[in-house]
Amino acid sequence: MSKTPQATVLARQAAEAVRSLNHAALGPGGLRQPADAYDVLGELSLTASRLPYLLAQVGRWLSAALDAGQLGSDDGTDPAGAIGTARAFLASARGSAASLARDLGRAQQQLSAVHGTPAPEGERS
Repeated sequence: MSKTPQATVLARQAAEAVRSLNHAALGPGGLRQPADAYDVLGELSLTASRLPYLLAQVGRWLSAALDAGQLGSDDGTDPAGAIGTARAFLASARGSAASLARDLGRAQQQLSAVHGTPAPEGERS
């Protein structure tokens, strides 16, 4: 039985962390002040900014594995077409991730001077 590669384990953990973040942001431990939203956006911007490099690594690995003759196709066809198309989508995803990081950073900056106000007297918990 082979062990799951660390990259796969970490990618699953990242997906689970985002799922958990989705729930936490709405729950009682979620966002309480604009500074919380500012911090979350900053961390998400950083996360997104790291994706283009990872996606490039995946594309390079696929190309190297193809060039080394280590890849096949379930239907018996040459996998080169699928790898080429996957690499094109990865290139697009790298651009999307960079745009996401940039947009999240810009959204964060818009909150830099925003602050919360006390709840009205009857709404305090």
